Amino acid sequence: MNKKRILVFLLLLAAFCICFSVYAFGILVEDNPPRVYNISVIVRGKNSESWDSVKQGCDQAASEMNVELSFITLSEENDAAEQAALLNRELEGGADAAILAAADSERLVPAVEQAAVKIPVICIESPVNSSRVSSFISADNYQMGVQLGQEIMDSGNARKRIAVIESSWQCDNVRQRMEGLASALGSLGGKMIHWPLPDNSMQASQKIAEQLEKGEADVVIALDVTALELAAQAISGSYTESVKLFGIGSTGRVASFIEQGTISATIVQNDFGIGYLGVKYAVDAIEARPVASTFEVEHRLINIENMYDTENQRLLFPFIR
Repeated sequence: MNKKRILVFLLLLAAFCICFSVYAFGILVEDNPPRVYNISVIVRGKNSESWDSVKQGCDQAASEMNVELSFITLSEENDAAEQAALLNRELEGGADAAILAAADSERLVPAVEQAAVKIPVICIESPVNSSRVSSFISADNYQMGVQLGQEIMDSGNARKRIAVIESSWQCDNVRQRMEGLASALGSLGGKMIHWPLPDNSMQASQKIAEQLEKGEADVVIALDVTALELAAQAISGSYTESVKLFGIGSTGRVASFIEQGTISATIVQNDFGIGYLGVKYAVDAIEARPVASTFEVEHRLINIENMYDTENQRLLFPFIR
């Protein structure tokens, strides 16, 4: 009888210990919530609409991965000095990682390498020429230029007078687009001139209008979305019928200009995917998981004929997913 009582006591004691352990573990779990990662995204433009799709991708990943996100634009387009100062500010403010669309692929090297000693730095859309960058996420910029050149040839505009707007030339991705464009059009022998564009948006819009008034170009090419919007705005008046505009990039305004016939065609990369992967790779790098040194997202040519295809809508319109 005593043995039975002892056995019952031991069983009750074991049950009590198990229940207590489960309860205590639950308290510990509640007292130690999952870590929140502070990630700063610093883009190279001042127009937030130009980066809507990238931001949506960042926000989607942030909501899934316990990330507190800071999305930061500049006071002026492609201001590398401001971008370097912002990167340092975010580092000092406790950012766990930085995602950077670089305003200048060379000038930002010192700031990025200094930051990368303490936190992972992921580059999106435009790179920094440093091995300290954890990953670079973009479309194939050279092939985007090639595809744009092929579309200009297919549309019968390759032998006309062509003006290429020089915008964001300090970014490697834009230079690569130009190299791809030149490789596609260079052998045709058509006249190609360059219009340097100031970073100040008001001056830039006026500059494009002045160049158009000279009547030196039948075809205008913009290899950066900000320049594409400005050129479309300048052409959308009396120049719509006589000047054809081709470019790279997408915003809601770009889509509207395609519908109006102001933009003949644009090459669009998966900006949503770039933003999403930027945050994902940043979290992976913080947690010391391996990340790809480069990742290439898709790009597509979009014009009035195919802009409402399902896959093209997903890339072209910021709010359709």
